[in-house]
Amino acid sequence: MTNSVPEPLVSIVIPAINEESRLPNTLHLCIDFLKQLSFGSEIVVVTDGSGDKTVQVAELFISLFPNLRVISYPVNRGKGFAVKMGMLEARGQYRLFMDADHAVPIGTLSKFLEVAQSGYDIVIGSRSHEDSKLIKQQKFFRRNLALLFRQLQKIVLRLPYEDTQCGYKLFSAAAAESLFNRMTFDCAYFDAEILYIAHKLNMTIYQHPVVWTHHPESRLPIGVKRSLQLIRLMFKIPTIHG
Repeated sequence: MTNSVPEPLVSIVIPAINEESRLPNTLHLCIDFLKQLSFGSEIVVVTDGSGDKTVQVAELFISLFPNLRVISYPVNRGKGFAVKMGMLEARGQYRLFMDADHAVPIGTLSKFLEVAQSGYDIVIGSRSHEDSKLIKQQKFFRRNLALLFRQLQKIVLRLPYEDTQCGYKLFSAAAAESLFNRMTFDCAYFDAEILYIAHKLNMTIYQHPVVWTHHPESRLPIGVKRSLQLIRLMFKIPTIHG
């Protein structure tokens, strides 16, 4: 007789590249939170070609939380690739991806899960929501560049979402498997592609307020050159997905 391991209700997917210093705090907070829940959960850390000790650091936490898995590969492929791999490897009925810097507290999951279980396919964190609280904002230049970018994105992609890039999103298992199997972007702009596909498929999406803290040491710097690259990708999305 084979003992089957029940599927967890929730999977937490954390993409990480060279996060040996910030990941321990995030994993401690996640594990402490998940241990208090009455349902099963798992953590999937995906190390995206890290050159430091991110893999070893993550594996140390398996002794504290056996339902933690570490997926690693030697060459950096991009945040989108890491999240896609984690979301498709996850086993949860609901699957959240969050950033390794813990910009949005793990405790927010409870509210997201409540909304998802009421019938939504996807719940996305929105820093632009009127009820969101930004503890530390980005610098003036970056903040305004992002604002201009969002306005252009609305025109090109016609998405009714104020913030597509917040790294805190919860998907039902069915939505995750459908969307991430269709996704083509390996880079950090994958969120917009995912939401574009979901919108085309008429999936139900709820924009939820968050408490968000900007970390200056972000792995995703943005400037004029980077913005131009993202604009090219923005125009590419409708040509790929119609």
